[in-house]
Amino acid sequence: MLYDIHAHLETPQFDGDRDKVLSKCPIVVVNAGVDYDSNLQALRLSSIYPNVIPAAGFHPEYVGSKLSQLEDCLSLTERVRIISEVGLDYFWVKDQEGRKTEVNVFTKFLELAERTGKPMIVHVRGGIGEALSIISSYKVRFALHAFEGGIKYALKAVDMGGYISVPPILVRDRSRQEVVKSIPLDSILTETDSPFLGPTRDSRNEPCNVSLTLAKLTEILKLRVDEIEASIERNTLSFLPFLADRSM
Repeated sequence: MLYDIHAHLETPQFDGDRDKVLSKCPIVVVNAGVDYDSNLQALRLSSIYPNVIPAAGFHPEYVGSKLSQLEDCLSLTERVRIISEVGLDYFWVKDQEGRKTEVNVFTKFLELAERTGKPMIVHVRGGIGEALSIISSYKVRFALHAFEGGIKYALKAVDMGGYISVPPILVRDRSRQEVVKSIPLDSILTETDSPFLGPTRDSRNEPCNVSLTLAKLTEILKLRVDEIEASIERNTLSFLPFLADRSM
C-alpha cells in the first residue's frame, strides 16, 4: 500500500480531473485543510472517496488575514482524526507580531493534540528550532511535513519521536537527499503536498507521485523498493494506526 500523508486535493488544480487522479493508483491520501473552508472540503472529499482521510487545521500563513476563523477551525478539528495543516511559517511571515500570533495559534493546536491524542502533521518553513522547542513542551505525536530544516534539526525531531515526511521534490533537491541519508529509515514518511512540490519544477504534483519518492529513496539508501515500501507502511501505521482498518 502507498501512503500520501499530506495533500491538498480540494484545490482548484484538481477540479477538472480529481476522479481520474484518485483512481490512478492504490493509495491512501491524507487531505489537509488550511482554513475553515478547505477543512470543510477535506471532510466532503472523504465522504466521496474512501481512500481520502480528512485532516483539519489552520495554516500559519493565514493568521493575519483569517484569524477570525480560528475558533471555528479548532471546533472542526475535533471532528477529524488528524490535525493539519498547522505550524510556523517564518518564510512568508516576517514581522514579529505576526510570528507571535503564529506561535499562539500553533500552541492552541498543540494543546488540542495533547488533550485528544490526535497526531499532528506540522508545517514549518523557517523557525524550525523554535518549532521543535515549542513541540517539546507537549506530549504529542507529530510528523514534519515537507521537511526542509537540515540534518541537525531532522535528527533532533527524530530524537523527540517525530517523523520526517518526504515529498517528490526529493528527486531534485539535494539538501533533502542528504537529510534522508542521515536519519533512520523508520522515521521516514511519504507525502506529495499535491499540487505542490512535484518532481519537476512548476508541474502539478499528485498522489501517485509517491512512487517517485520511493524510487529515489531506494537509490539513496541502496535498498530494494519492497524494503522501502514495507518500512514506510510500518512507519505510517505506527503514526496513524487507524489506517490499518482501511481496505482499498
